Parts: sequence; structure tokens; C-alpha cells
Amino acid sequence: MDTIYGNPKSVRMKVELFEDVKGAKVKIFELESQKSPKHITSGFIGNWTRGLRASNIKCYIVFLENRKKDYEIWYDNDDEVDTEYYYKYDKNENLVETKELFYDDVYYLTRYFYNKSNLLISESRYWSDDSNDFVHWYYARGYEGKVIGVKSFDEYGSRDIVTIEIDSIENSIKEYRQRVFNYNNNNSFKIKDSIGNKFLMKKRIFDAFENKIYEERGVEENSKKPYKIIYRYDDRNNLIYQGNIKDTLNSYFKYRYNSNDLKTYCEHVNIKYPNNNDTIVYKYNDKNLIKHVKYSGKDSYGRKRGHVLDFKYKFDRKGNWTKITKIVNGEPLYVWTRKIKYY
Repeated sequence: MDTIYGNPKSVRMKVELFEDVKGAKVKIFELESQKSPKHITSGFIGNWTRGLRASNIKCYIVFLENRKKDYEIWYDNDDEVDTEYYYKYDKNENLVETKELFYDDVYYLTRYFYNKSNLLISESRYWSDDSNDFVHWYYARGYEGKVIGVKSFDEYGSRDIVTIEIDSIENSIKEYRQRVFNYNNNNSFKIKDSIGNKFLMKKRIFDAFENKIYEERGVEENSKKPYKIIYRYDDRNNLIYQGNIKDTLNSYFKYRYNSNDLKTYCEHVNIKYPNNNDTIVYKYNDKNLIKHVKYSGKDSYGRKRGHVLDFKYKFDRKGNWTKITKIVNGEPLYVWTRKIKYY
């Protein structure tokens, strides 16, 4: 939903309460983890398109003429600057530096390094106010440039080593991890030894269309029982089933799609806790944007619950939406606006 057509020079966007509900109990939620560029394409979109509420977005993004981001500024609910992001690129338009600027001019700097094929081979991160607080990553690449190993180092030395095995026909990938650190009770790192134990972390199997059909997580880690996931697809390679297994099948998802391969139905079944079962139905407008969502489920007491969401759009001359009104159970509550300037 954050796609922009044309050649944007800048975008200013925010989410607000609809005029008629300002001052009511409805409010914009603000979460620390959601005040960043990644927020637009992750948690926020899921909440916006499925949930009753809306969380905060207030930002100003400036683009270079090649459509790459130059910098962006994110604000909190009080319109105070929260975080600024600045970007640098090399002559091949590879991102080589990201600077996250926080309060009191403290920043978190990430630098990226590439090989002659413009593939990422290493990155380094550190805090400006503590030169000893850093992490380096190194990527080993094999056939066709695919990552087959990752090593990370911080101020304590070797931190984590990942080795990836890909079979000759590329339908099976195994990921091994050699962890030098363990978490202690305070969720902080504790040195285990200088070598660490190598264990199989993930195993994935793909079909001839490169669709993941099986995944196994935590295969050997600390002798825990592995968590398995089974995937199935239709003849258009759309995911139609995901089964989650721990000892036995404990939950699954089923999906349906329209002729444009847009998801129209999602069913979640929790076998052990059936009160957590729910379904979501989606409808789209002629621009393939969500216009209607119906959610049905139960609460913890088994009572039926649900809501209906409708979305109305306004567009500019480039065909980009500039305003979305989110209507919850028939009442307009939230407005997401974008002011776009073009080169």
C-alpha cells in the first residue's frame, strides 16, 4: 500500500483521527517499535487492514532523482522529531551507509560493502557515543552468489557463525549455527566459550517452482523439539495452506485468491484452542486496493465477535492514493494521508 508511481521528490504522510471522532475514546496508538521505515510494510499494514485500531505514522521522506531515499524524518504523536534516517549510495546505486540519528545527536551507523557483482559481502554497525559497541557481519557466497555462510563479530570477539548447505538441485537448504553466546536470565548475552557448539537450526525443502513446501526450525538447538511447518500451493503458486506442527498438528491457515492473485479469504484454525479460530474475508476495488474486510472470530469465553472494515480512497493525477479513510463498523474513524511532490 506504500507503492508510489511516477518519480516522487518527497512524501509527507500521517495517520489522524477522523474529524467527527476527535476527542472521543478512539485514539491513535504509538508503539516504540513502529516508528521506523520498516513499520509501513510490517506491523502497521496488518493492523490497518485487519484490526479495529490504527497506530501512528508521521513522517517526511525525501527522494533522489533515481527514486532512492535521500533522508526521512519520523515524528511521534506530539509532532516532535523521534528519529532521522540518512542514506548514502555508491556509483552503482548500492546503499553503502544508513545513519539513524536519535536524541542529543547520538546516531547508529551501518555501512555496507559489496563485491564486483554488487552483492553484499559485509556490513558494520556501531553507536556514535560508544566506539566499543559494534557488530560486523561477513557473508560468504557460493554458486550464483547465494549466501552460504555468515559470520558476526562484536567487541567480545566471535559472536555467531551460520553455515548454509544447499543441495545440487537446490530443493533442500540446511542452516547450521555455531553460537558462542547464550542468553542469561536477563536476556543479555553471556560468553559460553571461544568455539561454541554447531547445531542444525533450520531445514527447508522447496518444490520445482522454488516454493517452500517444508520448514523445520530449532532442529537440534538445546535438544528442544523442532517446530515444523508444511506449505501447499495452488497451480498459480499462491500459498493455500500452512500447517504448524509441534509433535502433532496444532494449528493451520487456509487461503483463497481471486483472478488477480489477491488474497480473498483467510481461515485460522487452532486445534488445541478452538476459541482462537477466526476467518477474514477481503474485497478489492478496481485498483486492486483493499476496500472491504470482514473479520469473524470468538473471544476467550467462546462468544462470537467480529468487525467490518471499509476503506475509501482519493487519488492524484499520477494514480497514487493521497487519502484513505478507514471506516470501522460503519463509522469513519481514521484517515491516512500522503502529500506527494514529484520531480
